[in-house]
Amino acid sequence: MKSSFYNQSIPLHLFLFFSLVLNVSRGQLRGQEAGSLSSHFSTSVEFCATTHKSVNKGTFLPQLPGVKNDIYFLNLHLQLNPFTNYIKGEAVIYFETQSTGDTLALYLHDNLDVAEVKFHNTILSILRPGGHLMVIPLGEILQTGKKDSLYVRYEGISGTIVGQKGVYTATYNGKPYLWTLSEPYGSPTWWPSKLNLDDKIDSLLITISHPAVFRSAANGMRIKEIRTDSVATTVWKHRYPIVPYLIGVAVGIYAEYEENIETPAGNIKVLNFAYPEDSASVRAETNALAPVYRLYDSLFGPYPFINERYGHLQCPMGGGMEHQTLTFVGPFSHHVLSHEFAHSWFGNKVTTGSWKDIWLNEGFATYATGLTYQYLFNGIYWEPWKKETILAVCSKPDGSVYVDDTTEVSRIFDARLSYHKAALLLHMIRWIIGDTAFFDALRTYLGYPGLSYGFARTDDLIGIFEETSGKNLSGFMNQWFYGEGYPMYTLKWGMSAADTLRITLYQQTSHPSVSFFDIPVEIMARKAQKDTLITLYPSYNGQAFNIPIRFTPDSLLFDPRLRIISAGNQILGIENTGSVTPNIEIYPNPARSYTLVGGEAKTAAIAVYDNAGRLLWKQNRPLPAEISLDGWSRGVYFISIETPETTIKRKLIVQ
Repeated sequence: MKSSFYNQSIPLHLFLFFSLVLNVSRGQLRGQEAGSLSSHFSTSVEFCATTHKSVNKGTFLPQLPGVKNDIYFLNLHLQLNPFTNYIKGEAVIYFETQSTGDTLALYLHDNLDVAEVKFHNTILSILRPGGHLMVIPLGEILQTGKKDSLYVRYEGISGTIVGQKGVYTATYNGKPYLWTLSEPYGSPTWWPSKLNLDDKIDSLLITISHPAVFRSAANGMRIKEIRTDSVATTVWKHRYPIVPYLIGVAVGIYAEYEENIETPAGNIKVLNFAYPEDSASVRAETNALAPVYRLYDSLFGPYPFINERYGHLQCPMGGGMEHQTLTFVGPFSHHVLSHEFAHSWFGNKVTTGSWKDIWLNEGFATYATGLTYQYLFNGIYWEPWKKETILAVCSKPDGSVYVDDTTEVSRIFDARLSYHKAALLLHMIRWIIGDTAFFDALRTYLGYPGLSYGFARTDDLIGIFEETSGKNLSGFMNQWFYGEGYPMYTLKWGMSAADTLRITLYQQTSHPSVSFFDIPVEIMARKAQKDTLITLYPSYNGQAFNIPIRFTPDSLLFDPRLRIISAGNQILGIENTGSVTPNIEIYPNPARSYTLVGGEAKTAAIAVYDNAGRLLWKQNRPLPAEISLDGWSRGVYFISIETPETTIKRKLIVQ
């Protein structure tokens, strides 16, 4: 069946929320949950924000001692009641050793009492030294490559780790709900875990017991459900590699419904859990997501877990969480749902190998939502999405996409940097290397041996972009990924001849970590119906360009297709020169820390005088020449620029 997503009609609710969110005040990157209408699109909040992602730094966990191991199967049985966050759990952990030793260690919250640990059917004594460690002397030495298992029975009230909860309880219309959310450090608050980003559990079996009035949900396929008058027990089975933070369970009063989405790669079965009173509105939102399933299939490849299912579960959270095969959602909207579904590819199939590289998860999911606005709804939301995202990034002058402090949960999930700037980083790479290379590289990345259903770091992705496109992105990444801030441009233009447009492009940066952002710039020259798109490739500040043109424009537009992150840009017309005298320009003027002398001449003798005519500075310099104003007093100065053709004197104001 042919997809019609390129001609998708525009739902009324989307039109209404777009008309609202474009006027939402920015600068509230924290302190606001994503449950309001504006948060479904506005970049003033985190797209998939949840309660845990706004916490402050806590004491970080010590490293796990003992035998290094690869967990390949987890059998977890939980007894839960949404009236309380008290947990009773039994975990059988199957592992293969990767080093030799006689001690095994896992993380388990100090609030959770360990009732029993068995190894080879022998009850062991364990150590709880604090720091949420559970250290287990095994009583024998395990050799590298040994496959074995460990049984742990535990119970208690879940707490917080690094300031983050993992188990949540709340009510909706008087009904209690319990759900888990473990990203990034919350899994040990409810089951024995390693908290690693280098080992995925190959398969998973989760059994949940709870009062019979409720229903439960977890990752994968429901293979059994047993109900009595008082207790219900449900068994869930997942047979794809999964990282610990993507394991999720929930218990509450739910209405279930199924969807069957046709895609070119096959049908995706979708199992949904909604509040009974909201099931009609939730169903309308999930049904409307069908074009997104087909769009992502066409751009990224088949849904990664198509042999099992996908699904949504409603719970009283502030946004969404991409638990593998079952997204937990608070507010149901296109914006949240499309973001979380994109994590099936970016974050779940290929998972960041370090929280320093969280952009590999969140930047991609954010940009994927942007792509739905480009390719769906007749494309009318694509420009507003780009404008709002750029404005969000430029609301502050600093910050890198690279996360330099992974002990700060709110820094990992900084909406402005890990989501919005990261998405625009991908947008700029797409422009630099071209659409064909960009999407070919994404599909290669998602299917690359060792990365597919595994872990990736930034260098893995960039290497594939470079190999696919033949372009070196190291300088770009140094500036835009590791560097902070963004460029601010001033464009001066005029006609130097009847058929030549002269443009001089100046750049200031918002943060000193980058002195010059080396990226192409698009300019639109306009006059009536004679618009012409011009691409400039500036390599230094104050660079001048002479562009042949068939008409005299009456105006210029900077970055008309919103290709790059920039703000505070100015376009200044200058008088037509019409002569061979070199055009000399001084910018910025007024100036603070520096000014730049630029023009057509290769070199010039530059002298600066104070208001009394005293010589303060003189040099013969190639143009453009930067003059540092550090330590200069505020006031009026005069610059003399002498070239072989002429001598020009200009006033300089230092602020």
